[in-house]
Order: sequence, then structure tokens, then C-alpha cells
Amino acid sequence: MGLYSRNKGKRGERLWASFCREQGYDVHRTAQYRGNTGAAGDVEGLPYIHCEVKYVQALNIAKAMEQSESDAKATFKERLHSKQTGMITNAEVHFEPDLVILPIVASKRTKEPWLVTMNALDWISMAGLVEDLEHVHTVFKRRNRSTIRKELEEAREQYRRGEIIVLRYVRGGLSLVTMYAEDWFTIYREWEAGMDLKRRQES
Repeated sequence: MGLYSRNKGKRGERLWASFCREQGYDVHRTAQYRGNTGAAGDVEGLPYIHCEVKYVQALNIAKAMEQSESDAKATFKERLHSKQTGMITNAEVHFEPDLVILPIVASKRTKEPWLVTMNALDWISMAGLVEDLEHVHTVFKRRNRSTIRKELEEAREQYRRGEIIVLRYVRGGLSLVTMYAEDWFTIYREWEAGMDLKRRQES
């Protein structure tokens, strides 16, 4: 990767971290605090989430999602090993939600809003902890040549302001969903609260 790409990648991570802070989460670049991170996400501070950040004009979303999923699995194995070897506290040993790591890809193009992409099954699992889904609408990608952003924009025009649009499609053999990041955070906050409740019950 060239210097320009690396610098743009760092800028993207800073922009995403700033966006997450606007949503109320203390997010920062992982490399800023831990240097060479291996399988760690590009940013830290979103509980239960492994985040791959892409600030590019043309994105291979399937490849980016595969990377996020692979790194999330590595992190899961590290946490599981820590549990098995007694390297975490007894209170954490019986708390299975600590092992939950959902991989996402946060992507942005210049002068366009952030999008969040995740595995469709992970999305279904997340939505399962949300009580009110009447304002959430799943639409299926219709045209192979149409971009994800264009189909999201067209779908948003069909619904009232404030409605959450989830675009579902298959790319590279993966069943994925993509939505505007602000919409994703609306669902994520409620899901995280449900996960925290499970944590308190287990501990």
C-alpha cells in the first residue's frame, strides 16, 4: 500500500472515530493507542463490534467484509482462549456476551455519508433484540449494475423522513445488508443496551 493510500486510510479512521463520538461513543483509532494491531479492528470503542473502516471511492465490499469477519474470528479465538486459560476474572467467565463480536464495515466516499455493512445473519440477530421495528424497512437490491449507494438513495425517497432503510443483497457469495450509519446507530444503541442487560444478568 502506497503512502497516499495509508494516509487516506488513517484519515478515514479519524473521520469515522469522530462520527462515532458524535453518536455518543468514545471511539478512537486502534493504532493510535496500540500501534501494530494485527487482527484488531481499525477503531476501538464500539462494544461488541469489530470495525473495518474504508475511506475509498471504489470499494470491494465483499473483500472488505471478508477481512472484517476473519479478523473478528481471530479476536473471538483470543477471548475464548483467555477464558479457558483463566486470564480473565471469574465474573467474566460466565458472561457469554463478552464473546460476541459482530464484524462490520464502515465505508465512506468523499462528500458522501457514512454507510455500515454487515452480514445479513448478524443483522437479523441484532434486530432480534430491538422491540420496535415498524420504522425499519428491508429492501432488496434490484439491479446488478446499480450501486449500493444509489439504491439506498432511491429507497429512502420512497419512505417518510426518519424511516430506516436496510438494503439487502448478495455480493461475492455473501448475504449482506447496508444502511446509512446514522440509521445503524439507532438500532445499535438499543441492541447494545440489550447486550449490557444480558451481561448484568450473567454477572
